[in-house]
Amino acid sequence: MNTSDNHDEQSSAVKLASGSYDLIQKDLGIADELDFDPGEDPFGQLHAFLTPRIQHLLDHDFGYLINAMYRIDISEEVLKEILEHSKPGQIASDIAERVIAREKMKMKTRMMYSGNKKM
Repeated sequence: MNTSDNHDEQSSAVKLASGSYDLIQKDLGIADELDFDPGEDPFGQLHAFLTPRIQHLLDHDFGYLINAMYRIDISEEVLKEILEHSKPGQIASDIAERVIAREKMKMKTRMMYSGNKKM
């Protein structure tokens, strides 16, 4: 793969991560901005950004988190599974991972139907 292909792939990943972040921002009511660092894994950056915010909701506004999971379309069963089976220090990270995966899937679908096949 040449440098141009790597750049296109990175650009597509950042576009997908950025779109996923926009959905997450709306669904979780996050006001903070996330600037993706070029050359870094955009979904790793998104995960690192989202995990402490999920932890804050777990600690301070669990009801809001439950409602947000409903808006994002993460089932009660999936959330319950994470809460029951994840290690205590890993719960926020596991929820963030599920949120990102779900919003990424929504973004891929939107991009596919908008005519933008590059992901």
